[in-house]
Parts: sequence; C-alpha cells; structure tokens
Amino acid sequence: MARSKASSIFKFKSACPAATARLAGLFSRALRGGDALFLEGPIGSGKTFFVRELALALGARRLPVSASFNLMRAYGGRLKLYHFDLFRAGEADMENIGLDEYLGRADGITAVEWPEAAGDLGERGAIKIEFALAGGDSRVISVTAGADSAARLEKIEALWLKK
Repeated sequence: MARSKASSIFKFKSACPAATARLAGLFSRALRGGDALFLEGPIGSGKTFFVRELALALGARRLPVSASFNLMRAYGGRLKLYHFDLFRAGEADMENIGLDEYLGRADGITAVEWPEAAGDLGERGAIKIEFALAGGDSRVISVTAGADSAARLEKIEALWLKK
C-alpha cells in the first residue's frame, strides 16, 4: 500500500473479499455522522460488497443489496447508512432523488455508488473510494480524502498495516 501525502490519496491492496470486508470494518470505526462516501469502479469491482460489509460493521440488521432498482435504501445501526445507487440515474434526476438532503446528515453516513450522476455534489467533502480490479478476487482500493477526513484515513491506514 502506498499513499501520497500531498494529495491525501490512500491505496489499499485487497487480495480477497475477506480483506475488503476488513477494510469496511475499519472504515466503520473511523466514520462519523455526516460523512459521505462516493464509490466508483466498474461493475463487479466490490462497491456494493463494501457497502454491505460497512452496514454489517455498523450493526445493521438488514444488509444492503444492489439498490439499482431502488435508488436509495436506509439501514439502521450505530449510525444510519443511507445507500444510494445511481447506476440508472442522471443529473436531471438528482433534484427528485433528494441526495443533497442526505449529505451531511449527523445521524448517519451516506454511501453513493455511481456518483457521477450527482455532478458537483461530491465537492462537499465526500470521501472518494475507487475500486479497481487487480486479477481474480484482488482489488486496489484508492481513497481520496479531504483535509477534514485525512487524519481518520491515516488511522485506518495504520490499522490496515497491522493486519
């Protein structure tokens, strides 16, 4: 794993789904109410799996599935998890979906798959997580953090290295 200190980009190499689940668990301990995660990557790269494992680690009783046919689902736990899947949405849909009403809510975390449809809403300090296929079950998960969340990502990075 490598990180560029100047740009607050963190890279996590996951060799298998269990490692990705562990990373989601580490995120669950560091995230706070009002945080937003924008998840990018090709179909099958692990975005929904990561959100499911995050919900599990937060204590949700019902676990996320792909929300592609329901643009938003909410899950309870230590913090609520608002899961948006914008695969079938466009920028014109954003006003009706109400994503902007969930970003920054103190009672939960907002996780958005396919955030490109949200346009500039991600500029409000979302933590951007990009999943890249690396052969088989391996993934390279790149996380871009703003100044307000970089210290928390550094803690995740330290715990990740401890294995």
